[in-house]
Amino acid sequence: MSNILVMGGDERMIHAARILSADTLFLGENADISKKYDTIVLPMPLSRDGASVVCPIEKTLFPFADIIEYAAENARIFAGGNSPALAKICRENGFTLENYSESETLALKNAKLTAEAAVMLFIQHSPDSLLGSTVLITGYGRIARFMARELSAFGSKVIIAARKPEARVLAELEGSSAVDIGEIPEIIGECDYIANTVPAQLFPESIFAKMKEWTIFEELATLPQEPTKSLCEKYGGRYVFAGGLPGKFSPEAAGKFIAEEIGKRCSS
Repeated sequence: MSNILVMGGDERMIHAARILSADTLFLGENADISKKYDTIVLPMPLSRDGASVVCPIEKTLFPFADIIEYAAENARIFAGGNSPALAKICRENGFTLENYSESETLALKNAKLTAEAAVMLFIQHSPDSLLGSTVLITGYGRIARFMARELSAFGSKVIIAARKPEARVLAELEGSSAVDIGEIPEIIGECDYIANTVPAQLFPESIFAKMKEWTIFEELATLPQEPTKSLCEKYGGRYVFAGGLPGKFSPEAAGKFIAEEIGKRCSS
């Protein structure tokens, strides 16, 4: 495998670098500044501002232009997301850019890690048990499906709220109850836990007003916390922002999955 530099990211990228036998760049540490790298791996998520690489380990940012300093001629840049600014830099400098976050294999593995952590957060934030509880999950994508399976194993009644009829049918065939998104106001009062996996504001104040006190509301779609947090807490709920769970709760496994994806691409 070619010489590799892992640039930025959180703890999962440290584990990925170890598996890839790669150098790392966190505030300039460990990277050989006299060396040019054939392969540079950028983190997932890639950027907060669209112009720089996130590096929460050191609470700093690396401008995308810094990549030029370390990249060899015709280098391959693997990014955990999309950025027009990064694409422009790679195009102008003859680098090949690949977005490894688009891998369905990696997405499924991360969804499983996210679901595990999301269920754990329910347990951590509630004085009650999942056994015999009612859990509402919005959407029925990868994360929702894994959560439904795990919650059912804990003895929870799972209700899936989804817009598409085929998603509701699939949820029912896999053992959950299912309702249309528009039916949430009718069932919200019976729910002990809520997990939102839909990147849309589905919970106005009128719905929170019908919510059972002490309901745990998890935001998994990484929407802005407000006004949802304030509305949830106004009516006695407990709001949990649950973004970036693989990096927080399973960094070693998440890093291994990233390394496996990069290794597969490097060998192709």
